[in-house]
Amino acid sequence: MAKIIKPSIKIVLLKHKPLAKGKHQGEYPVALRVTFNRRSKYYVLKATQGTSEREQTTISSPLRKWNPEMGRFNKNRELNTYLEEYENKAIKVLRELEETDFTFDVFSIKYFKSHKRVKVSSFIDRLIAKLIEEDRLGTAKSYKDTRNRLNEFRPGITFQDISLKFLEGFEAKLKSRGNSQTSIGIYLRTLRAICNKAIVADHVPKDSYPFDRFKIKPGSGTKRALSKSDMLEFFKYKAEQGSRKWHSLNYFVFSYLCRGLNFKDMTLLEWDGNIIGDKLMYERAKTANTKTNPDLTIIKIEQEIAEILGHYSGNEPYVFPILEPGLAESTKRHRINSHLKKINKDIREIAQEVGLPQADQITFYWARHTYATTLKRSGVPTAVISEALGHSSEATTKAYLDKFEQPEIDKTFKHLL
Repeated sequence: MAKIIKPSIKIVLLKHKPLAKGKHQGEYPVALRVTFNRRSKYYVLKATQGTSEREQTTISSPLRKWNPEMGRFNKNRELNTYLEEYENKAIKVLRELEETDFTFDVFSIKYFKSHKRVKVSSFIDRLIAKLIEEDRLGTAKSYKDTRNRLNEFRPGITFQDISLKFLEGFEAKLKSRGNSQTSIGIYLRTLRAICNKAIVADHVPKDSYPFDRFKIKPGSGTKRALSKSDMLEFFKYKAEQGSRKWHSLNYFVFSYLCRGLNFKDMTLLEWDGNIIGDKLMYERAKTANTKTNPDLTIIKIEQEIAEILGHYSGNEPYVFPILEPGLAESTKRHRINSHLKKINKDIREIAQEVGLPQADQITFYWARHTYATTLKRSGVPTAVISEALGHSSEATTKAYLDKFEQPEIDKTFKHLL
């Protein structure tokens, strides 16, 4: 495991920078030294001396009066008190920054309580670089797309420019460009996440947060679900074993039977880590980086699921023959997207062959919507469906209900066939 590098602080004397004028000429400024990743930055410290003199002056000391080991004056209780306060404040700020990515700029802003005008596009660029470094390429693309739309709307903005009026104008601009309400919602939620990160970085005060008053509208709710009878047509369809269409059909049906399992999550399933006895266990890749303790989805492997798994039991280590060990994240993403396009093409062809309505619109994602809709129409409580789907953000269905026991969720399988 890589060693976690944390910033450190020390009060020091700047011996290379003696004061050139004033009554303390020839003395050396006292500074707070912050070190991180073998780089150091120095912040010269100031103090207000005397009751009538309100202007702060640089704290300084001759070499003979300074204790370098302690980072204090040998004999000056008043100024040592200042230094202790500066040091304690620095320790407090570092503790506050433990939950975010440390930078000297963020430390300076928090330490001196100033909010300099930071360009939104520059801040997003830094977030994108960090996401790419972490191989979170999907999120990085969302940030890039949102940055591009912002620059098209109003280039060069700072976080102080993002107000309620700005958000209303940005929404109107996206709508005029022909974006659907679903796409507009994605851009606005991404911008909201960026603003939240800017608040943590102290680039903008929390009391100016515009999303407290601006509500993001939901998508249009276009139908993306098959009826139960239409879904069963996929179960009846016979494709040549081993053909591309046969694999695509297996993946689509497997997703439906496994609570609308996301295709990326499906490709990452491993025999050793995710198939435990008669249970399929996994963490959603979508939320794995957003929670300290990601929720583990546990699915009972019923007979129909086991039959599909049986076709692939020779593949190692991944359950399905889409990825192999050692691939870079960018290659994985390309491979997943490429397969998904082929799967969508195949299931549309199958839907057309069996005469299903909306055959030309069906995608792999319909398996998830069909799963939820089928349970809803079968009388399964919405809260149980929410729990089964892993929708931890659906506060309306979870606010008054405790988490359901695993056996109760397992029982929902009987409604699918």
